[in-house]
Amino acid sequence: MGTLVVLKIGEGDFERGFSAVLQLGPEEGAATVEARGRLPSMPNLPQHYRAWQAAYRELRLPNRLGTRPDAVKNVAWVADCRDRAQALCDRTLAWLAHADFQPLYSKLLEQLSPAETIRLVLQTDHPILRRLPWHCWDFFDRYPRAELALSAAAYEQVNAPRTRSRRVRVLAVFGDATGLDLKTDARLLQALPGIELTILPQPRRARLNQALWDRRGWDILFFAGHSHRLDDGDAAGQLGLNDQESLTLPELKYALRQAVKQGLAIALFNSCDGLGLAQDLADLHIPQVLVMREPVPDPVAHAFLKGFLESFAQGTPLYLAVRAAREQLQGLEKDFPCATWLPILCQNLAQLPPTWASLQGREMTRQKKALALGGSLALTALVLGVEALGGLQPLALAAYDRFLRWQPVHEPADERIVIIKNTAADIQTYGTDPRSGASISDATLQAVMEKLISLRPRVIGLDIYHDQPFDPALSALPQRLNHQPNLVTLCKHPAIQADDPGIAPAPGLEQGNRLGFSDFLQDPDGRTRRLMVAVDPPSQTRCPADYSFAVAIAAHYLGLADADWDKHLWDNPHDQFQLGQKLFPALRPRSGGYRLPLNMIGGYQMMIHYRHRPDPRAIAADEFSVSEFLSGSIEIARFQDRIVLIGTTDLSFGGGDVEDRDLWRTPYTTGQLPEDWTPGVYLQAHLISQLVSAVEDNRPLIRTWAEPLEAGWIGLGAAVGGLLGWWFSHRRFWLVLITAETGLLLICWGLLALPALWVPWVPTATTLAGAGIWISKVKGEQ
Repeated sequence: MGTLVVLKIGEGDFERGFSAVLQLGPEEGAATVEARGRLPSMPNLPQHYRAWQAAYRELRLPNRLGTRPDAVKNVAWVADCRDRAQALCDRTLAWLAHADFQPLYSKLLEQLSPAETIRLVLQTDHPILRRLPWHCWDFFDRYPRAELALSAAAYEQVNAPRTRSRRVRVLAVFGDATGLDLKTDARLLQALPGIELTILPQPRRARLNQALWDRRGWDILFFAGHSHRLDDGDAAGQLGLNDQESLTLPELKYALRQAVKQGLAIALFNSCDGLGLAQDLADLHIPQVLVMREPVPDPVAHAFLKGFLESFAQGTPLYLAVRAAREQLQGLEKDFPCATWLPILCQNLAQLPPTWASLQGREMTRQKKALALGGSLALTALVLGVEALGGLQPLALAAYDRFLRWQPVHEPADERIVIIKNTAADIQTYGTDPRSGASISDATLQAVMEKLISLRPRVIGLDIYHDQPFDPALSALPQRLNHQPNLVTLCKHPAIQADDPGIAPAPGLEQGNRLGFSDFLQDPDGRTRRLMVAVDPPSQTRCPADYSFAVAIAAHYLGLADADWDKHLWDNPHDQFQLGQKLFPALRPRSGGYRLPLNMIGGYQMMIHYRHRPDPRAIAADEFSVSEFLSGSIEIARFQDRIVLIGTTDLSFGGGDVEDRDLWRTPYTTGQLPEDWTPGVYLQAHLISQLVSAVEDNRPLIRTWAEPLEAGWIGLGAAVGGLLGWWFSHRRFWLVLITAETGLLLICWGLLALPALWVPWVPTATTLAGAGIWISKVKGEQ
């Protein structure tokens, strides 16, 4: 990638000097260095320029300004032209070597390397400054890959479409050719590789206007023929179209403006009065205008055109192609003095110089393409490898949580669930069970059960451990519990840690379809995102339950907990867990954002689709504290035919660390304090609601793609990023990339929010950005 140097010449004149600002930066990006200085006064420099111009014009060489072809050269005139040219160069060098300008020159020497490709743009509207021989500056001797261009003080970007053809479309206008050899111009153009050439020989104005309005657009506009100025200043120049018609460029304003909108990138005027023509074109913001600053003889015009087109078409950057072709003209200066002074580029600073490949719609060489493709594939493989090893799992799970919290619509509370919560105030009032350490005393539990049974709920879930015998003084309690067919209790399997042997069920309540395990699964970050549906109990477990507490309650509610309930839950050809006709997909070791080791995947697991509520605790239709339930008058309609969960919500019960209490972090948990976490009874309510809602309401379950499909999705991100880097310029690429990343985020979020499909976002966003940046960088370096 090259370097852009802009030298802005501000207000002033040759009597007082000029203010100057120097800016340096990458070819495709904002300036990174800015320095301010001055160009000193040099009152006699304009006179030196005019003296040289007069001497050059006195040569009266046959040229495209319309000079008679039979004009005679005078040896004295040639010597005088060379002397005045040398004097002008010397005065220009002395001016640029002045102490006032040296801080800017020193900054150039400090920041630039001779190996760099440098585009030096002189930005000014001053007519004499634009005509000085800046190429005499010793800067260009130090930096052989630098070339000068002129730019107007005012410019703007043109949002032209990309080329729609794989060939460079060239409109060649051959105007009045009296005394000129334009056939050579035509042969040079026709010899170019990969072009679509349209030649208009001595066209009428209407024909030229019609061609410029072509909807397919032109890449290059070429004019050869006579041209001249209407006076000696920088007034509008005229193009000789044929032996009867001529016109000024402002008379083609609308047609040229349309051509620019359709993608015109280069206007090449191989004729005279170039700077006058360039000034006329400035308001049209043509990206690049290549002109001759003074009358140009036919041999010089042909030699420059040949050298420039051959070099540019072979892939040389535009600026270096101009420099190479211009310097090749030195071989003609014996017969045509100052030939190397004539060609000059006029640049729209808001546009990047095109390459021949970009005009053909192919930005890179084959080697660059191979480098870009290889780098993108390597990046994709690296991301897939890191992801397969679990390196991206923390980010993927954090993104998953964020997507869940971003769901736009809150779901209603589940009308099927009622919670009787044993609060801190209830424990203080009624006490705990001294024998088992349970959070509710046996007497209190008996009172709750007696009243609750009379309200005829469909299922009762006792979310309280009680692994010790009941109080002998309350002999009716175990009998009542044992003979209550709609009561589901729980136990706990041993944890991986040796110091957690598990918790046995309440004595006498070990029946299979009325007992569920309460093992909650925590991810490495401590959050609960997975539900254990079923498990083969360990041989030494104190908990004989095969199914989770939530599954047992859901099966009872749905009328599936009969003597053959195990058959009901698996009787399908897919060998998947089911409730009724609803199949519940199992979570695989490599699903969604999970890349868990196999030893962390046990039993039959699935993702938890939490009901989206303003507060995860607001899951049930009704809530009552134990005190409210026992002391209040309860309407039977608020309990009849519903699921009633009894559990403890005291945030301090269990003592010790918060991790040891029945409190859990979910994807919706954002704080670190106990009051920010979710008591287990609410978590159970979410699990039960998920299972029952999937069967009765067809509420979607969170699903993931198979691993090959996920890998393809991640690879697609790299492909899209690569195309963005390929097709968009560096300046526009970042905006497009941000837009694409935003679109990807919205797609992944929308898929999770609506059909509950969890697709990888983090690795896909990584490959999209990485491949795009890589290919954009490779493309920019050519």
